[in-house]
Amino acid sequence: MRIPDRIKPFLVILFLYLFLYSIKLLGHSFKLFGKGFAEALLSLTSDPFIGLLTGVVATTLVQSSSTTTSIVVGLVAGGGLSLTTAIPIIMGANIGTTITNTLVSIGHVANRIEFKRAFSAGVVHDFFNVAAVIVLFPIEMRYGIIARSATWLEHGFAGVGGVKLFNPLKTIINPAIEL
Repeated sequence: MRIPDRIKPFLVILFLYLFLYSIKLLGHSFKLFGKGFAEALLSLTSDPFIGLLTGVVATTLVQSSSTTTSIVVGLVAGGGLSLTTAIPIIMGANIGTTITNTLVSIGHVANRIEFKRAFSAGVVHDFFNVAAVIVLFPIEMRYGIIARSATWLEHGFAGVGGVKLFNPLKTIINPAIEL
């Protein structure tokens, strides 16, 4: 089925809205599970290797490392997850995203030249993400360099304040969440 070109911009806006709405709903649903669920989830991810695998699996399921990372950052900001627990999950999300680009490259399998190019580009991305985790994960587990750097930077930015800007996305999405 061919979609007319004049409808495509509206579909992009609609699907972007639905995506952002779903992320907001996901955050609200975690709050509904309650403290007991959060504690059980955190006890599973306290082992760095389990956290790494959690990031891989979560990103593979949602096909978006940005979504996984956004959820983890929200949990850390809300005090539901410690920074040291979050780092392996985010590293796992970077490995999980390699599944996505492999699936995208497989979508080009009908055209041999496109497939070779897409798969090659995907492998470069995969190699970089996996190599970064292979190098940084043991260093982080032993010395905590990423956590200490993030904490140091946080102290530098704390109290700086910020500018509160109008957020049109919240204005559009929040009424639907409140239903």
